[in-house]
Amino acid sequence: MHICKQEITDMTHNITNKLDNSPVKVGVWIVSPAACTLAKDDREIKITPRSMDVLRLLIANAGSVVSPSDFLDTIWRSPIASDHAVHKAIAELRSALEDDAHQPLYIKTVPKRGYTLIAELGHVGEPATAKPELSSTLATDEAEVNRFSVNSPADSWWRRGLIAAVLCALVIAIPLLWRSPDSTPEADGVVKLAVLPFESRDFTDENQILAEGIRDSLINGLGKISHLQVLSTASSTNTLSTSTGLDRNFLREADHVLQGSVMTADGRLRVIVHLVRAGDGLREYSDQFDLPMNDIFAVQDKIVSNVVSALSIYLNDVERSEMLDWGTTNPLAYERFLRGEFYNNQFNPADWERAISYHKAAIELDPNFMNAYHGLATAANNLAVYSGTEKINQMYELVLNVHREISRIDPDSPILDSIQAIKLRMRGSSYIQQEMQLREQIMSGNPPHFAMAHYALLLIGARMYKEAADFLNLASEAGPYEISPDEVWSYRINVLTPSEAILARKNQLQDRPFHVSFLGSVAVNLAMLGDFRQAQIYLNQQREVDIEGILEHYSEIIMSFLAGDIQPGSDEFLAALKDHPDFYYNNGMLSFMVGDIERGISYWQNLQPEQLRRLFNVTHSAEKYFPDHVLASADYQGLLESLGAGISWQHRLMEGVMQMEQMTGVSLSRKSRDAYDKGLFMQDNNLWSEQQWAEFNHHKSQRLSQASTLGANRIH
Repeated sequence: MHICKQEITDMTHNITNKLDNSPVKVGVWIVSPAACTLAKDDREIKITPRSMDVLRLLIANAGSVVSPSDFLDTIWRSPIASDHAVHKAIAELRSALEDDAHQPLYIKTVPKRGYTLIAELGHVGEPATAKPELSSTLATDEAEVNRFSVNSPADSWWRRGLIAAVLCALVIAIPLLWRSPDSTPEADGVVKLAVLPFESRDFTDENQILAEGIRDSLINGLGKISHLQVLSTASSTNTLSTSTGLDRNFLREADHVLQGSVMTADGRLRVIVHLVRAGDGLREYSDQFDLPMNDIFAVQDKIVSNVVSALSIYLNDVERSEMLDWGTTNPLAYERFLRGEFYNNQFNPADWERAISYHKAAIELDPNFMNAYHGLATAANNLAVYSGTEKINQMYELVLNVHREISRIDPDSPILDSIQAIKLRMRGSSYIQQEMQLREQIMSGNPPHFAMAHYALLLIGARMYKEAADFLNLASEAGPYEISPDEVWSYRINVLTPSEAILARKNQLQDRPFHVSFLGSVAVNLAMLGDFRQAQIYLNQQREVDIEGILEHYSEIIMSFLAGDIQPGSDEFLAALKDHPDFYYNNGMLSFMVGDIERGISYWQNLQPEQLRRLFNVTHSAEKYFPDHVLASADYQGLLESLGAGISWQHRLMEGVMQMEQMTGVSLSRKSRDAYDKGLFMQDNNLWSEQQWAEFNHHKSQRLSQASTLGANRIH
């Protein structure tokens, strides 16, 4: 065994020694470190230098687990970097390598430990090889023995004996070396599950038929699980404890045994199921279902669905491990939680409602499931962003309840930092408190993973795009088994020019086709570039998913303004205003776009506290359509100052960036520094170049000057 391991170590060492100058083969991919590319067939994929460094470290430690701290110490060497930076690089590598985290061929996650490269390595032009073939190993061993041999019969005899001994050692060692020490009979193949006949506790023919029906449905449902082989016997009332009449081979083949019982009383049905480990009879999983018998087929389907969902997770080593890493031992709660996270990531109100429902169901099944509480709060926060005052208040109460429950379960849980951040956002009037908290967290040197992204969002709202982009470069997506109140991928798009943003958001819509905000953003940017026909298609799609219509109204009035359908004081302008407090922000924005400063101020002065969140998050983008005389108006800037979003807020963030510079490495841009030193309010974002701003203003002027000639392309 020692010889085999040394062979592998030497081979890996020889390959990685040449990484600086030579490509290396990883599985079917050719890795070129200098060019930061991966190539396969006729395709070549570019990855970031940081991700290439991560891949190089994995190759150098092929077969061993590399922890996040190893990556950070070797590659990042930064007091700001966290495990999330590693997770992001691993995610990029998996995407480039077309690897599946659940069924990996290249990079395997070892829960709670790190990552390991499992693909075979080889030099370019040679067959990939990570495991030395027995024949080549023996040839090497024989050559090594020959170096010390003497040409005599006795030496030859000893040499042959030594080779034979090595051969025997290898024959014994290779299976041990290449088999995981944690492997079980079912770990590398199909799990065999025996489903015993269910017992009727009432001993009636009707209940026996019902028990057999449930069992048959379970066998049918479980048979659809890809990694599961279902074994069954003829109908019988025997259970595992009284299985003398069953075929012993049937039980001997099984890895697990599923058994259960059925009883009825007063129009209700009780079904109990147990999963038992065949080897020692240990009970692994139990569940009880108490349901009204008003529709026996619906009841049967529900029981079968729940049991199949639970066992599909429980009988899969990877799924079960991930379930535990997410923080629950209840497979049904885990299944509900995963559904909740799926719907939360679709980014539209109807799906957030579904996400909330599934997370509540997960919590009901496992009242201590911390990540389900966190997912519930995150979905509530997302829904509140695109809702009216009544729904915002409902969601805020929901988040308060989540905070109380998590505090009850674990007063020291780091999840509380994230929930507290969500609470502050939803209050709308606590931006100074948010900034103070985030600045303190970042200055501590060990901020929560969302701190950088959240501070970047504040900077974006204050038109400090350059500093925000730098903070986002320090931020990362949530890592495995974590939920984040921030969407870094979304924030990055906020600082792009319209033409860049269209492509970026369309790409995101491939994964989230009903993203309520991106649909409108693409529509508005297309209208800005003059493509009103395509813009209308995206606006119609946004209408379908925007339940309360607030965001759709925002998109529509900007597009109508750019199309020339809305003029100051016109009937069309008055008709576009909605007499409802939830629309006051949109009404004020439209008033400022047409130059009606007085009307715009009257609307924004009456914004409810819950609506101030839109003022801080959206105004930086809306202002791009305001005339210069509105932006320069003392009345407009005084309004922003009175609402907490003016020059004092902007300069507070500038001071925050300067104070945190030693910790983050992010400094003020020249434009920001000039505005701060002169005590001025910076009206335009400081990231776009003069050429980009000139291009934007050209498109805006072109839209407004050509409005009368748009004809059929206009929005009506």
